[in-house]
Amino acid sequence: MRKSILPCGIALLLAMTVVTGFAFGQAPGIDYYGFAWEDGGFPPSNPGDVLYFTGVGNGADPIFGVDLGTEELTFYIHDLVSTGEFDVAGTTVIAYTGGTLEIYRDGAQNADWGVAPPNPTSPATFNDGTLFFQGAFNDFTIFIAPGGYGSFEGTLDGVAGEVISEVCTGCAYSWGGSFTLESGAQIPAGYDLQIDGVFEIEAAVSTETTNWGSLKALYRD
Repeated sequence: MRKSILPCGIALLLAMTVVTGFAFGQAPGIDYYGFAWEDGGFPPSNPGDVLYFTGVGNGADPIFGVDLGTEELTFYIHDLVSTGEFDVAGTTVIAYTGGTLEIYRDGAQNADWGVAPPNPTSPATFNDGTLFFQGAFNDFTIFIAPGGYGSFEGTLDGVAGEVISEVCTGCAYSWGGSFTLESGAQIPAGYDLQIDGVFEIEAAVSTETTNWGSLKALYRD
């Protein structure tokens, strides 16, 4: 499975050197930004280190029915376990096992990263509210280019939440984006990465029985 990931991720890193911002395409998605940390420090990423993400949605396709002016979508990723890092043509590649993504819908709009996570507000203010989506990672990989810039990407199986029950049952999901290491970004103390990316619904499988057809029609253009 790792071999199928590497060419896409390295190509993404090359593309990021000539464009700013990040987008996966036309699939329905939620844009987000935030910060991440690895419990053993980062870099390097040693086997057994555990990676965490906390983030806030700053844009969502209408299909999700969320008003980000009156409520927030917060992200919490936990239990991504590093298998260690290796070099591919000058790019550092880190593959992870396990991992869960949780997205919460919350009218309190209280997300607060604080410093030195875990702390009293992080991840606590990113995993409160109503469960909007929960997914289990099938794969997750980080790519670091010389200079401290890089990308990450992973695919998930949906487990629970409003997205599955109200938007799309039997769908595939992806989580990915770009990041800057601590040395090149404005990152709160104790965090290792500044992140920016997209959570997307990728496709439906043949057993899908809800309103995926309507979703495809909405985004056909």
